[in-house]
Amino acid sequence: MKDRIYTNTKTQWNENWNNYSKLTTIPDNQSFKDLLITGKPNGHKKTGTGDYQQEFYQKIGIDIVTETAFAYPYPSTTEKIFRPIINKRMFLVIGPANTLKFLKTKGFQTFDPFINETYDSITDPVNRMESILAEIDRLVTLPLDTIRNAVLQYTDVLNLNFTTVMNLEKLELQKVKERFENRQEGDG
Repeated sequence: MKDRIYTNTKTQWNENWNNYSKLTTIPDNQSFKDLLITGKPNGHKKTGTGDYQQEFYQKIGIDIVTETAFAYPYPSTTEKIFRPIINKRMFLVIGPANTLKFLKTKGFQTFDPFINETYDSITDPVNRMESILAEIDRLVTLPLDTIRNAVLQYTDVLNLNFTTVMNLEKLELQKVKERFENRQEGDG
């Protein structure tokens, strides 16, 4: 029996799998037709910051964001965290301790109590991962209607996060300008 894998776009050849047949087994397309919430997640084709996979995000309610770093001693975020935010979806972060706490300092809100976010404050990476996996196990057993209702319940938070990310560059540049101006005043 030859191994087969699924891709999230189309079946394709992979040069690293030369000993295997063309990847032809794909899930039934019908399984992907149920939209979580009808309409576009953020109502934008592009946000000015790139394409953030709108079609994909129509079909999910909670994104499990796997950040680049996990065992860092300080919070670290990348563009990955902005995908669910741009698409107005809830998220759980597999990343360094206090990542959610850091996001809150930038004006973002999170989804506690619907998502148990106690994992964020666990500094030991092994214990943090165990806590994250326990929460993922809980979330994936929830009925789809429960997830749909939670997305609708958190609409204000999702909209606020979207607005915050759209204004983040301007706010961060303003802070740099203020620091520069304050430093110049102190030198004079």
